[in-house]
Amino acid sequence: MKFDDSELAATSENGARTQSSALVERVRSDIVAGALAPGARLKLPDLAERYRSGINPLREALARLTATGLVLLEDQKGFRVSPVSREDLLDLTRVRTDIECLALRQSIENGDVEWEARVVATHHRLTRMKLTASSNPKKLSDAWETIHQDFHVALISACQSRWLLHFHNQLAEQSARYRRLAISFADAKRDIAGEHADIVAAVLARDAPRACKLIEAHFSRTTDIVLGEPAALKPAGRTKR
Repeated sequence: MKFDDSELAATSENGARTQSSALVERVRSDIVAGALAPGARLKLPDLAERYRSGINPLREALARLTATGLVLLEDQKGFRVSPVSREDLLDLTRVRTDIECLALRQSIENGDVEWEARVVATHHRLTRMKLTASSNPKKLSDAWETIHQDFHVALISACQSRWLLHFHNQLAEQSARYRRLAISFADAKRDIAGEHADIVAAVLARDAPRACKLIEAHFSRTTDIVLGEPAALKPAGRTKR
């Protein structure tokens, strides 16, 4: 099959966009996982070596990540990972609770049997996943984290508001950084699976006040764990390589 010049140009452009998106995702994942530490300077030459990428694609990727709040661009200083702090965590927890409960109330009001099926299915998948990595009990499992995000999205997926879903996704991504910090200091007595099961039971019973109360307590427990360990929010050292 032969392609004309316009088709070849379009194919090349699509390939470049795909590679750019993949680079954004790799950097984003490393920030959320803590491999690029909170507050760390993002030096383009070091990152180019880390990701085997050119400087310009990296600069574009970091610029795109500033829109998510995961990366900061400072005048005369360049890029750095957004820091974590007590004040940020408390504010994030309050706002995420408000947004998720607003969306959850709407989902409970509007949700049909297909929505209920999504909630049940994602919760079932979550119960089958190990919370921590097999190689390190103080590290959150990437597979569990992915399905956990899916679970919270399923809970609010019937809210019928594009903006609520958008804000929820941004707040959930920020919260994921703190959740990975919390797992390092988590109390073994905490029953995360039980918390999720109680939320699902309240949602399926269409008990919005109880469901929101449980969501608030669920988020607050993670926050309390992080705030209870001063080392969790200490300033970053050098970026991990």
